[in-house]
Amino acid sequence: MMAYVRKKKIKGKAYYYIVEGIYEDNKTRPKQKVIKYLGNVENILKKFEFWDKHQ
Repeated sequence: MMAYVRKKKIKGKAYYYIVEGIYEDNKTRPKQKVIKYLGNVENILKKFEFWDKHQ
């Protein structure tokens, strides 16, 4: 199955997750399984800055 980034709004703020679509036997639509919580945009940018400095 394929993983993708999902944006979820909670109390007006956007948070991002890496999710995977999983089909169950008797369902026509997939369920989303969270693989990794990424946080908000500021947290994601801080992580990229960290890795750019330490490569």
